[in-house]
Formats: sequence, C-alpha cells, structure tokens
Amino acid sequence: MTATSSSAKYARFIRALSKGYAAFLLFALAIIPAFAIAYLVIFQNPELLFEHHSFHELAIGISLLQGAFIAYVTYQCYLRTKEPFLCWLTLAFLGFTLIYAWHGVFTRFADNHMMLFILFGPASRFVMACCLFIGLLSYGRANQQQRATKTNKFWWRSIGVFIGISVIVFLLALSNWAHLSRWLLELAAMGIMLTCAFIIILRRIPSPLITVYAIAVVYFALSSLAFMLSGVWNHLWWLAHGIFAIGFMALSYSVIQGYLTTGSFSRVYSQAQLFEQLHAEKERTNEALLELQRAHKKLEIIAATDSLTGCANRRGFETQSLVEISRAERSGTPLSFLTLDLDHFKQINDEYGHSIGDTVLKEFVKLIQKTLRPTDVLGRIGGEEFALLLPNTSFENAMSMAERLRQLVQDEVFVIEATPIQLTISLGIAQYGPDGETHESLFKAADSRMYSAKDLGRNRVVSG
Repeated sequence: MTATSSSAKYARFIRALSKGYAAFLLFALAIIPAFAIAYLVIFQNPELLFEHHSFHELAIGISLLQGAFIAYVTYQCYLRTKEPFLCWLTLAFLGFTLIYAWHGVFTRFADNHMMLFILFGPASRFVMACCLFIGLLSYGRANQQQRATKTNKFWWRSIGVFIGISVIVFLLALSNWAHLSRWLLELAAMGIMLTCAFIIILRRIPSPLITVYAIAVVYFALSSLAFMLSGVWNHLWWLAHGIFAIGFMALSYSVIQGYLTTGSFSRVYSQAQLFEQLHAEKERTNEALLELQRAHKKLEIIAATDSLTGCANRRGFETQSLVEISRAERSGTPLSFLTLDLDHFKQINDEYGHSIGDTVLKEFVKLIQKTLRPTDVLGRIGGEEFALLLPNTSFENAMSMAERLRQLVQDEVFVIEATPIQLTISLGIAQYGPDGETHESLFKAADSRMYSAKDLGRNRVVSG
C-alpha cells in the first residue's frame, strides 16, 4: 500500500466521521426540547401557574403577524417557482394563522369557557401538520409551469375551508367531545409532524432548507407532546408555546432564505453542496477533456494513416519526415530516404481485379514492416508507390536495407484467393545532407532515382 493511498483512505475516514458527527449534532439540536420537557414533567410542580391574559394576547398577536407575513412571502415564492410544495407550505402558514387567531380572541374566556380557549391551538397545529405533510409528498415533483397557477378563487376557497374548520372547532369546544377532540387533534398533529421528519430522513433530501424544515417539524411534534402533558397556564404549557415558536421561526427562516435567493426550497444549496457539485462538475469536465483528447488523438492517427494498408499515408509520412529531418539537423545523425514502387502493378489489377490488387498491397506492406525497426517509417505515397524513412541510418546501411527489401519481395510468393502472385520493386535512395535538407528535396532525389531504376529494367536499387 502506497503512502498516497493510505493518505486518501485516512482523508475519506475523517470525512465520513465528520459527516456522522454533523448528523449527530442536527439530531441533538432537534431533540433538545425533549430534555426541557422531561425536566419540567419530573421536577417542576404542575400547580405553579403563570396566568397572564395580556401577555398571552401580546404573544398571540406577534405570532399572527409573523404567520401572516411568512404566508405572504411563501406565496410570493410559489408565484415565482410554481412548486406544489410551496403552495402547500403557504396553506400551512395561512391555515395556522387563521385558526390560531381564535385562540387569542378567546383568551379572556379562559376562566369560563376553557375548551373554547384551548381547542383552537391543537386544531391550528393539526391543520398545519396536514398541509406540511401533503406538501412534503409533492416535494421535488415537477413544477406547475405547464398548468395554470392557482387562481385567486383557489385561495379564497382555501380561506373558506379554514373558516369552516374554525366553526367546527367552535362547535366541538361547546360539546361533550371537547376534551377528547383536544387529545385527538394534538396526538394527530404530533404523529403527522414526526411522519414528516421520517420521510425527510428516508428520502435523504440534500437541501439545507429541508434540513431546517425537518428540525422545525420535530419541534412542532415536541410542542404537541408538551401541550398534552401540561396543564393550562403552567410552566410546561408556556414551554410548549416556546418550543412551537422556535420551530415556527426556524421554518420561517428557511422561507426567507429561499425568497432571498432562488425562491425555491429545492434549489438552495449549502456551501458544502456547492463545493461537492463543483468538484463533480470538475471531474466530469476533466473526463470529457480526456475523452476529447483521446478522440482527437484517434482522429490524428486516422488522418495520418492509409485506410487500405494501415501504414502512414502521404500526409502522415510527410509529418514524420519533417520530425526526423529536424532531429537529424539537431543531432547530426544520418538519415536515409527511400522510395519504392511495385513493378507492373497495373497488370495485376487488370488481370486479377482491383480487389486482389488491394489485397496484394496490404500483404506487401505487412511483409515490409516485418523487417523494419520501430523507428523506421513506411508510408504510401499514392497508388503502388511507397516511401521509407530510415533514421540514424548511413548511406551504406540504407543501400544494404534497400537490397534486402528488393530480394525479400522478389522471393516472396503472395497467394491471394488461391492465386500465386509474384512481385518485384524498384527503389531509389537519398541521403540527408548530400541530396538535400528538406523533405521535398529528399523525396525528389529518391523519386528520381527510383524512376531511373525502372528505366534500367526494374527490380533494382539506384542510389546515385
């Protein structure tokens, strides 16, 4: 195991440990109110009361102003994004505000009509829980761009529904079902809020605002628990209000953050998420760049390769020739240049057809390449004419190589489709320096000598 791999594993371990600790901190933050509730239940005298109607009305008034404002801001976010989630979040704030208002209105009736004062609290939390739950189920769903935005009629109908619920709660508060209704509504609100938290955990929604949302619904659930365990006006009852208020403010903060950025819950990212996305995009960009480079390299090879024989084409050969000439000029090493042409190749095409002629060319190239060094370059210049670069090869060695190639081809019998075919080649040799210092001059000298070989009867090497 290398030091680099060990360091990478250690870094991944620390990163995983840090993520786990961050998750633990969020969990601890979410359940802190539970310890406060337990403390008051166990150690405080439930008979200790703080009954102050004016203070309660002031607190309710502040809550209603905050609820109305956040409902409006959430509505504006919905108009910008058309997200169904934001539609239901608007209804959650709006429904809570309209129903909870009666809890403040009937504060002065607490002594004579306790349930009329109490019941609107759990009812407002239950309605809010239902709207939050439905909205969470729609989170991540495609927005409503293709559909019409909810009209004013929809919102007025919703307000009518909330008013109707308020009437039902009023009637329940005056009935024999009041106490049972209080417990059922509070218990249902707590259950729905906890369900919302579990849905967020199971779906692993990667959004900082949804993380705050999850903590808020846990606070709402704990506030319902505190209300069920408390007596009216005692310290636990006031603590329940405080827990709910903290959750409400946390959820409000999420909405404000969404409004000040993208207007959306699902498109607001933490700095860590942005860096992760940036890293992922960088990786994809690098991979795409490597793929592009590989494709470019393949295209360069294709552009420099003869499609029939697989050796270098004229362009590729010329490119390699310029490289070797530059190297020979710098280092002073010898460089030889050969041209070779298949004798009477037209007769093969005429007698056997171009298909067999093409096969002969391919087999010829294979035969020649078997004798070459890795540094030697064979190129097809056109038709049955080829050229050969011999780096670090003196004139005498080039002569010897040319003669070996001529003899090799002469002795070879190419069997193509059960037809034996024999070839000969004519070769011309040029040397870097004496015959020129450019590709054009070397090619011209070698080509001229190759045609001299043909004029002298073919199947021979001409070097000067």
